[in-house]
Amino acid sequence: MPLYEYFCVDCRKVFEAFRPMHQADEPIRCHQCEGLQTRRALSLFNAHGTSRGSAAAASGGGCGCGGACACGHSHN
Repeated sequence: MPLYEYFCVDCRKVFEAFRPMHQADEPIRCHQCEGLQTRRALSLFNAHGTSRGSAAAASGGGCGCGGACACGHSHN
């Protein structure tokens, strides 16, 4: 079951919920204030790979840092 991220308009908090895909945009009660003024937020994910041909390697680094960190990985 996918994990979705939601934003509560009432308390301005972000929370996560596991829901079936067909219920992703249906109303959900806020986990903080129990309000129903919630909206599904845009969730991003990071693919992590070790192969130079992987999507992560193509984006700049296998660690997901984009080559701009002190993680110790080689970002050639």
